Amino acid sequence: MNQGVTTENGLINEFVREFVGVVPAELLVNINASIASARHEWQPPDGRRASASARQFADALRQHDAFSAMEAQVCAAARLWIRQTLGREANDAPVHVLRCVGSRMAAQSYLRHFDSHVLTVLIPLQCAPDGDQNGDLIVHMRRCEPLAPLIHLFTKAWLFFEHGLPFGLRRALVNSGLSMRHCRRIRCVPGNAYVFNGFVTLHHNLHVANGERRSLIIHYYDAGLEARLRTMLRAVRHMRDRLAGYS
Repeated sequence: MNQGVTTENGLINEFVREFVGVVPAELLVNINASIASARHEWQPPDGRRASASARQFADALRQHDAFSAMEAQVCAAARLWIRQTLGREANDAPVHVLRCVGSRMAAQSYLRHFDSHVLTVLIPLQCAPDGDQNGDLIVHMRRCEPLAPLIHLFTKAWLFFEHGLPFGLRRALVNSGLSMRHCRRIRCVPGNAYVFNGFVTLHHNLHVANGERRSLIIHYYDAGLEARLRTMLRAVRHMRDRLAGYS
């Protein structure tokens, strides 16, 4: 999917591309102010919220030429990848997620995973104070084979088990991968966009030691695997949020 995608700042590594300044500074300030003013209304345990607010923020971004041109370009490349690799046409609507993770949410870090959607666009809205643990994106250099669904499901099952490991062990696994150069840290900058094929690229975030990391994440084009499992998990998450009063 990344082949043929030209960006303003180009290739960060083999799998992630950066678009610089696609979020106007004034809009970034307004989005963060809106998030801050509404924090008393919701605080999901995992910091993740597929909400009307996330869609509204994305729609506001789409009113600006730089972002809308970037979105059109990467979506076209993703649809071509799906057509050539998965042998089907992609036309499903994107999923918008707002995520706010702070220093008290260590359980939400070092969770290596693949996305269920082919195209992932990460827009950092606010970064935690710079340092070793500021919630930056980590991408692994080895990719999952998209044409091996059983292997894909087995891998995701293992990663689900891995998510239950103690924080220190998950962190040690990631640090080992970084030291052996099996993965790379992507230093995210608010106002830029980071684009990758989340379906085949293993990725996760570092721990946030201080402050809060805020991100708008847009997932495009469901790959079509594990549909029943994903639907069930989303239903459980939605019910949990409703019971907790988050929606």
